Amino acid sequence: MNVKKTILALDTSVYSCSTSLLYKEKTYSLFMPCAKNHEKNILNMIKTILEKKQITLNQIDLIACTVGPGSFTGIRIAIGVSQTISIIYKIPIIGFSTLKILSEQSWNINKINRVFVILQISQKQIFWAKYLKNKFGLWAGNHTEKHFDNLNIITKMIKNHTGTWSVIGLRSNIKISKKSIKLFYTRISTPHAKDIISYTKKYLQYNKISNRLNYIYPRYLLHPVSH
Repeated sequence: MNVKKTILALDTSVYSCSTSLLYKEKTYSLFMPCAKNHEKNILNMIKTILEKKQITLNQIDLIACTVGPGSFTGIRIAIGVSQTISIIYKIPIIGFSTLKILSEQSWNINKINRVFVILQISQKQIFWAKYLKNKFGLWAGNHTEKHFDNLNIITKMIKNHTGTWSVIGLRSNIKISKKSIKLFYTRISTPHAKDIISYTKKYLQYNKISNRLNYIYPRYLLHPVSH
Protein backbone atom coordinates (compact mmCIF):
# COMPACT_ATOMS: atom_id res chain seq x y z
CA MET A 1 0.00 0.00 0.00
CA ASN A 2 1.40 3.39 -0.99
CA VAL A 3 1.27 6.27 1.45
CA LYS A 4 0.40 9.40 -0.48
CA LYS A 5 0.72 11.79 2.44
CA THR A 6 3.44 14.42 2.62
CA ILE A 7 5.32 13.62 5.82
CA LEU A 8 8.07 15.58 7.59
CA ALA A 9 10.23 13.53 9.99
CA LEU A 10 12.73 14.89 12.55
CA ASP A 11 15.34 13.42 14.86
CA THR A 12 17.71 15.12 17.30
CA SER A 13 17.63 12.49 20.04
CA VAL A 14 21.26 11.37 20.20
CA TYR A 15 24.45 12.38 18.35
CA SER A 16 23.00 13.80 15.16
CA CYS A 17 20.33 15.92 13.51
CA SER A 18 18.33 14.60 10.60
CA THR A 19 15.19 15.47 8.71
CA SER A 20 13.38 13.57 5.99
CA LEU A 21 10.52 14.46 3.71
CA LEU A 22 8.12 12.00 2.11
CA TYR A 23 6.80 13.88 -0.92
CA LYS A 24 4.96 12.34 -3.88
CA GLU A 25 5.86 8.89 -2.52
CA LYS A 26 9.62 9.59 -2.58
CA THR A 27 11.85 10.20 0.45
CA TYR A 28 14.38 13.04 0.65
CA SER A 29 16.77 13.29 3.59
CA LEU A 30 19.42 15.43 5.26
CA PHE A 31 21.73 14.14 8.00
CA MET A 32 24.38 15.84 10.12
CA PRO A 33 26.46 14.41 13.00
CA CYS A 34 26.47 16.92 15.85
CA ALA A 35 27.02 16.97 19.59
CA LYS A 36 25.45 20.39 20.12
CA ASN A 37 23.52 23.16 18.33
CA HIS A 38 20.77 20.66 17.52
CA GLU A 39 18.06 23.32 17.49
CA LYS A 40 19.86 25.62 15.03
CA ASN A 41 20.85 22.73 12.80
CA ILE A 42 17.43 21.09 12.63
CA LEU A 43 15.68 24.37 11.80
CA ASN A 44 18.13 25.03 8.97
CA MET A 45 17.69 21.48 7.68
CA ILE A 46 13.90 21.79 7.64
CA LYS A 47 14.16 25.03 5.68
CA THR A 48 16.64 23.49 3.22
CA ILE A 49 14.68 20.32 2.52
CA LEU A 50 11.41 22.21 1.98
CA GLU A 51 13.05 24.74 -0.33
CA LYS A 52 14.69 21.93 -2.28
CA LYS A 53 11.27 20.47 -3.14
CA GLN A 54 9.68 23.93 -3.38
CA ILE A 55 6.96 23.26 -0.84
CA THR A 56 5.90 24.94 2.41
CA LEU A 57 4.88 23.71 5.84
CA ASN A 58 1.26 24.33 4.84
CA GLN A 59 1.56 21.35 2.49
CA ILE A 60 2.70 18.90 5.17
CA ASP A 61 0.06 16.29 6.11
CA LEU A 62 1.85 14.71 9.08
CA ILE A 63 4.86 15.31 11.32
CA ALA A 64 6.72 12.35 12.84
CA CYS A 65 9.65 12.47 15.26
CA THR A 66 11.58 10.47 17.82
CA VAL A 67 10.63 11.06 21.46
CA GLY A 68 13.46 9.28 23.28
CA PRO A 69 15.10 7.79 25.16
CA GLY A 70 18.27 9.66 24.31
CA SER A 71 19.92 12.98 25.09
CA PHE A 72 17.81 14.95 27.57
CA THR A 73 18.18 18.17 25.56
CA GLY A 74 18.03 16.51 22.14
CA ILE A 75 14.72 14.80 22.86
CA ARG A 76 13.13 18.08 23.92
CA ILE A 77 14.36 19.89 20.80
CA ALA A 78 12.84 17.41 18.34
CA ILE A 79 9.56 17.34 20.24
CA GLY A 80 9.50 21.11 20.74
CA VAL A 81 10.12 21.93 17.08
CA SER A 82 7.66 19.28 15.89
CA GLN A 83 4.96 20.31 18.34
CA THR A 84 5.36 24.00 17.48
CA ILE A 85 4.98 23.35 13.75
CA SER A 86 2.01 21.10 14.50
CA ILE A 87 0.20 23.77 16.50
CA ILE A 88 0.92 26.71 14.18
CA TYR A 89 0.04 24.89 10.95
CA LYS A 90 -2.57 22.54 12.45
CA ILE A 91 -0.72 19.41 11.32
CA PRO A 92 -1.25 16.03 13.04
CA ILE A 93 1.82 14.71 14.85
CA ILE A 94 3.10 11.29 15.92
CA GLY A 95 6.08 10.28 18.04
CA PHE A 96 8.05 7.01 18.09
CA SER A 97 10.56 5.59 20.54
CA THR A 98 14.14 6.29 19.50
CA LEU A 99 15.02 2.63 20.14
CA LYS A 100 12.16 1.47 17.90
CA ILE A 101 13.43 3.67 15.06
CA LEU A 102 16.94 2.28 15.57
CA SER A 103 15.43 -1.19 15.14
CA GLU A 104 13.82 -0.06 11.89
CA GLN A 105 17.20 1.27 10.73
CA SER A 106 18.76 -2.10 11.47
CA TRP A 107 16.04 -3.90 9.51
CA ASN A 108 16.55 -1.63 6.52
CA ILE A 109 20.23 -2.64 6.52
CA ASN A 110 20.29 -6.34 7.35
CA LYS A 111 16.66 -7.62 7.31
CA ILE A 112 16.97 -9.34 10.72
CA ASN A 113 13.62 -9.22 12.49
CA ARG A 114 14.92 -9.57 16.06
CA VAL A 115 16.96 -6.76 17.55
CA PHE A 116 18.89 -6.07 20.73
CA VAL A 117 19.31 -2.32 21.21
CA ILE A 118 22.21 -1.56 23.57
CA LEU A 119 22.73 2.16 23.16
CA GLN A 120 25.74 3.11 25.27
CA ILE A 121 25.44 6.85 25.88
CA SER A 122 28.26 6.89 28.42
CA GLN A 123 30.23 4.43 30.55
CA LYS A 124 27.37 4.16 33.03
CA GLN A 125 24.39 5.07 30.88
CA ILE A 126 23.11 2.26 28.69
CA PHE A 127 19.66 2.08 27.11
CA TRP A 128 18.44 -1.46 26.48
CA ALA A 129 15.52 -2.86 24.51
CA LYS A 130 14.51 -6.06 22.76
CA TYR A 131 12.43 -5.45 19.64
CA LEU A 132 10.64 -8.06 17.52
CA LYS A 133 9.12 -7.37 14.11
CA ASN A 134 5.59 -8.75 13.72
CA LYS A 135 3.83 -10.03 10.59
CA PHE A 136 2.55 -6.53 9.82
CA GLY A 137 6.08 -5.11 9.72
CA LEU A 138 5.62 -3.23 13.01
CA TRP A 139 8.04 -3.41 15.94
CA ALA A 140 6.96 -4.64 19.38
CA GLY A 141 9.18 -3.96 22.38
CA ASN A 142 8.41 -0.59 24.00
CA HIS A 143 7.74 -2.43 27.26
CA THR A 144 11.28 -3.91 27.29
CA GLU A 145 13.06 -0.54 27.30
CA LYS A 146 15.23 -0.10 30.38
CA HIS A 147 18.14 2.00 31.63
CA PHE A 148 21.15 0.05 32.95
CA ASP A 149 24.47 1.23 34.33
CA ASN A 150 26.30 -2.08 33.90
CA LEU A 151 26.99 -3.86 30.61
CA ASN A 152 27.51 -7.16 32.44
CA ILE A 153 23.80 -7.26 33.28
CA ILE A 154 22.92 -7.00 29.61
CA THR A 155 25.41 -9.74 28.67
CA LYS A 156 23.68 -12.10 31.09
CA MET A 157 20.27 -11.20 29.64
CA ILE A 158 21.40 -11.89 26.07
CA LYS A 159 22.74 -15.33 27.02
CA ASN A 160 19.17 -16.41 27.84
CA HIS A 161 18.09 -16.03 24.19
CA THR A 162 18.49 -18.17 21.08
CA GLY A 163 18.38 -17.51 17.34
CA THR A 164 19.77 -14.70 15.18
CA TRP A 165 19.69 -11.15 16.52
CA SER A 166 20.86 -7.82 15.21
CA VAL A 167 22.81 -5.79 17.79
CA ILE A 168 22.65 -1.99 17.80
CA GLY A 169 24.75 0.56 19.64
CA LEU A 170 27.57 -1.42 21.23
CA ARG A 171 31.08 0.02 21.01
CA SER A 172 32.62 -3.46 21.29
CA ASN A 173 31.40 -7.02 20.76
CA ILE A 174 30.05 -9.19 23.55
CA LYS A 175 31.82 -12.51 24.01
CA ILE A 176 29.26 -15.31 24.05
CA SER A 177 30.32 -18.91 23.42
CA LYS A 178 26.73 -20.21 23.27
CA LYS A 179 26.16 -21.70 19.80
CA SER A 180 22.36 -21.42 19.87
CA ILE A 181 22.52 -17.64 19.51
CA LYS A 182 24.05 -15.67 16.65
CA LEU A 183 24.67 -11.95 17.02
CA PHE A 184 24.98 -9.71 13.97
CA TYR A 185 26.77 -6.54 15.01
CA THR A 186 25.86 -3.33 13.25
CA ARG A 187 27.67 0.00 13.22
CA ILE A 188 24.46 1.83 14.07
CA SER A 189 24.89 4.42 16.82
CA THR A 190 22.37 7.17 16.10
CA PRO A 191 18.88 7.37 14.53
CA HIS A 192 18.11 8.74 11.09
CA ALA A 193 14.90 10.51 10.10
CA LYS A 194 14.64 8.47 6.89
CA ASP A 195 13.93 5.43 9.07
CA ILE A 196 11.16 7.37 10.81
CA ILE A 197 9.61 7.82 7.35
CA SER A 198 10.07 4.13 6.60
CA TYR A 199 8.36 3.10 9.83
CA THR A 200 5.60 5.72 9.61
CA LYS A 201 4.58 4.42 6.18
CA LYS A 202 4.13 0.93 7.64
CA TYR A 203 2.38 2.28 10.73
CA LEU A 204 -0.16 4.20 8.64
CA GLN A 205 -1.21 1.05 6.83
CA TYR A 206 -2.77 -0.26 10.06
CA ASN A 207 -3.39 2.85 12.16
CA LYS A 208 -5.39 6.01 11.64
CA ILE A 209 -4.00 9.39 12.67
CA SER A 210 -6.54 11.82 14.09
CA ASN A 211 -6.83 15.15 12.30
CA ARG A 212 -7.35 16.80 15.66
CA LEU A 213 -4.26 18.35 17.23
CA ASN A 214 -2.60 16.18 19.83
CA TYR A 215 0.53 16.27 21.95
CA ILE A 216 3.55 14.02 22.19
CA TYR A 217 5.72 13.65 25.26
CA PRO A 218 9.38 12.82 25.96
CA ARG A 219 10.21 9.19 26.65
CA TYR A 220 12.78 9.16 29.46
CA LEU A 221 14.36 6.15 31.15
CA LEU A 222 15.71 8.02 34.13
CA HIS A 223 16.54 5.45 36.77
CA PRO A 224 19.42 3.04 36.16
CA VAL A 225 18.81 -0.58 37.13
CA SER A 226 21.74 -2.09 39.05
CA HIS A 227 22.30 -5.63 40.28
